[in-house]
Amino acid sequence: MTRVIGGYFELENRFESEYYPNLIRLNTGRNCLEYILRTKAYKKIYLPEYSCDTLIEPILKLDIEFEKYPINMNLEPEKIIYPKQDEAFLVINYFGLKGRYVNSLTSRVNNLIINNSQAFFEAPIKGFDTFYSARKFFGVADGAYLHTEDAPEMDFKQEVSWKRSEHLLRRLENGANDGYKAYKRNEEYLSGKEIKLMSDLSYRILSGIDYSAVKSRRNRNFKYLHLKLKGLNGISFSDWDIDGPMVYPFYLENDDLRKELILKKVYVARYWPNVLQNIDEDKQEYKLAKFLFPLPVDQRYGLLDMDKICKLITSFLKR
Repeated sequence: MTRVIGGYFELENRFESEYYPNLIRLNTGRNCLEYILRTKAYKKIYLPEYSCDTLIEPILKLDIEFEKYPINMNLEPEKIIYPKQDEAFLVINYFGLKGRYVNSLTSRVNNLIINNSQAFFEAPIKGFDTFYSARKFFGVADGAYLHTEDAPEMDFKQEVSWKRSEHLLRRLENGANDGYKAYKRNEEYLSGKEIKLMSDLSYRILSGIDYSAVKSRRNRNFKYLHLKLKGLNGISFSDWDIDGPMVYPFYLENDDLRKELILKKVYVARYWPNVLQNIDEDKQEYKLAKFLFPLPVDQRYGLLDMDKICKLITSFLKR
């Protein structure tokens, strides 16, 4: 289109650079996976039991055989699977805390697909298909990045997100509760959606973020929670694994804590409800889905917010 000069202003943004300017921009993480499966023509894929059911969407769509594998409390596969030439092994970098482990797999496992949807700041590894979800880290209505060295020309339409950004604006001005219904509508829209290029709105927003400041804030918040809560946490991890994490995974076998936190307006998601429906109660994945509390550590919050979370949890445990 001919560039218009003058007139009314659009939404303000600092148009500088994305974090991954050289990766393929698509609309969703699940569609990044579909892209990989299409280009590699895999006949079967192995994926963890502890995972979101959205990962199954492209697998069912392409009629690919799949098998789920168990993980342990270290958030690692109980047993490494070595796929055949026409098979793939998908590993999740849970909460952005398994980067070193995933990197160790690259020397042992062929046809490894790395799901960095929860690990935005973990750099892609040369030779291994990797995908990211921007929506899990930033306020955009769509947006995902794909690293692959097999990228045939595909004629995708571009996503349009301006009319699905209501939840972002409502939360900004009126709070989280006011925008929740609009948020759910956007999630439903993206379910089963065909592969499209990232919307221009999301691209521009993601090009104006101070990523260094975001990572620093996330690390600081995470380390504060870990300092205060590691003695109570049923999951352990090394300080060396902290690099712009998604959340602080706090494991406590008392589901009443979730109700208490939500009552006090600390919203903790459940990863993932589908696991509770599909897994036996004695399995590790069931316990993780039920008793893992993903505590917010993102760039919207500071140490006073982290201190509030800690005090709520310690007060709850003293009852």
